[in-house]
Amino acid sequence: MTIPIQETNIRADKIVTGSSRYATSKVIYYGEERIITFDTYIRKTYIPSGKEKIMKLSKGVEYRPDLVSYDFYGSVDYWWKIMEVNKIKDVYDFKAGLTIFLPNLF
Repeated sequence: MTIPIQETNIRADKIVTGSSRYATSKVIYYGEERIITFDTYIRKTYIPSGKEKIMKLSKGVEYRPDLVSYDFYGSVDYWWKIMEVNKIKDVYDFKAGLTIFLPNLF
C-alpha cells in the first residue's frame, strides 16, 4: 500500500523562517490524515566563495552547531547550513578538534 501525498497551495515561507532549509520547499499533505509536511530536502553542493571563515571546534560547542551559528551569524537558524557545507550528517560528528568552514551567507 502506498501512502498518499498531495500538493497544497500553502507557501513554505508562511510556515518557516526565510533562513530555514525548507523555505523554498513544496508543502504537501502526507497520509490519510493529511498531515502537513515538506517535500524531501535535497542537500545542495556548496561552491566556496573564498570568503569562508575557518574554525576549530572547542569542547564548548561540541555537538552544538546551533551555538556556532549563533556566535558567528547572530542567529541559531543557520546550524543546518554549517552542517551541510561541512558534509556533516549527524550532530554527534560535530566534535571538538574538528576544523570546519563557516560559509559566507550574506
